[in-house]
Amino acid sequence: MKKISLIAAAMFAAVTSMPAAYADYTPNIYFNGYLRSGVFHGKGGQMAKFNVNKVGRLGNENDTYGEIALGSDIVKVDDSVWTVNSRFTIADNKHNRDWQSTDGDDTSAEHNHLALRELYINAKGVLDWDKDASVWVGKRFYKREDIHITDMYYYDISGYGAGLDGLSVGPGKLDLAWIRQDDSADSYSDEKNTAYNTFVSVNKLDARYNFSVFDDANLQIADTYYIAERDNKYSRLANEVKNANTFDIELNIGFNGGWNKTVYQWMHGSNAGGVHYGTGNWLDYKGNTNGANGHRVINTGDVSITDNFKFQHVENIAHSQGYADDKKTTTYSFVVRPYYQLTKMTRLIWEAGAYYDVTKLADGSKNKEKGQKLTMAYGITPDASNMWSRPEIRLFATYIHGTVTNDGERQAVNLTNYTNNDGKVDYNHNFMFGVQVEAWW
Repeated sequence: MKKISLIAAAMFAAVTSMPAAYADYTPNIYFNGYLRSGVFHGKGGQMAKFNVNKVGRLGNENDTYGEIALGSDIVKVDDSVWTVNSRFTIADNKHNRDWQSTDGDDTSAEHNHLALRELYINAKGVLDWDKDASVWVGKRFYKREDIHITDMYYYDISGYGAGLDGLSVGPGKLDLAWIRQDDSADSYSDEKNTAYNTFVSVNKLDARYNFSVFDDANLQIADTYYIAERDNKYSRLANEVKNANTFDIELNIGFNGGWNKTVYQWMHGSNAGGVHYGTGNWLDYKGNTNGANGHRVINTGDVSITDNFKFQHVENIAHSQGYADDKKTTTYSFVVRPYYQLTKMTRLIWEAGAYYDVTKLADGSKNKEKGQKLTMAYGITPDASNMWSRPEIRLFATYIHGTVTNDGERQAVNLTNYTNNDGKVDYNHNFMFGVQVEAWW
């Protein structure tokens, strides 16, 4: 905490040393973040992180992950405020090691991942014709839409870009953004299916409009158009990746004792596979899904049954088809997290999740995968009556089970992200227990 205080003091000193024109302005300093960590045990001593976005994250995370965000209002001129924002993230590659450096190769057990996730400037009030609007430029988390209990981002186009936020248009607010993503990827020829390593630039043009439809209800209509470009001689192959599109509509309803959100998404083109537990942000650079379509419906929310008994839930169903190999995929998942408040700072928490995924191939065969998870936990948190109260210390026990059937042949599903010498750790069941802390601020 002392180091953070020194950083904040240094930022404040830098701001307050600006020219006299700004000397009467006392800036805001922003410090926020997220963390999760703990100690765990599972089959063979190994703790799994099994399909969190399908069966739920409670008692199903074996990693240490953290974000530190620092920001400050640096200049105020008339009605405009200029703010700098930054965010750094750290995630461990292996677990339960004392010394984990940020250097070395990614396969090293002593390796941590350190990433710069945000660094941008936001200027609010600089548009004379709309003082509530903002202009931003840089790298940022851009309006990421997520479901907390499954840690699933269903709409996320974050990256380097520029945009206008909060433009007043009719009864609502309009957000416009241009975000760019550059990737190294393979390009494939038609004749011999030969792969060529190439460079791909994806320009994402995003528009989102939010407006109130009635008391305590808000509707968002959004669309992201992806323009894919290659800059070398392989850019005109017949099966080259083409442009893609995501259309999104969301209805948020608040009511006495909770809220509910219903989402419909249509992904068309080379990002269609993203409807299956993804964001739609990644394109298929091989060009195999240029004509594909994907549809997804999500329903999620919080409900208070009594003052002490409440629950969160998410239901997710998606279907895609039109791939080059004519495959069709349907996925379904459901997660519910009820809890019962015991005292002011303690509660009992349960989480049950299940999924069933089916892919039908062009030859008529089917690949099926299903899994289930059940977690019981005892939570300690500052306000046990609030679903979102954090920090939370949890003592938990979890049971998971999964199976895969390929064209009628049943086999085990990999329930862990650890591997042995032959690269596989396959089993159908795992019982895990541990202690975890999760916090945001």
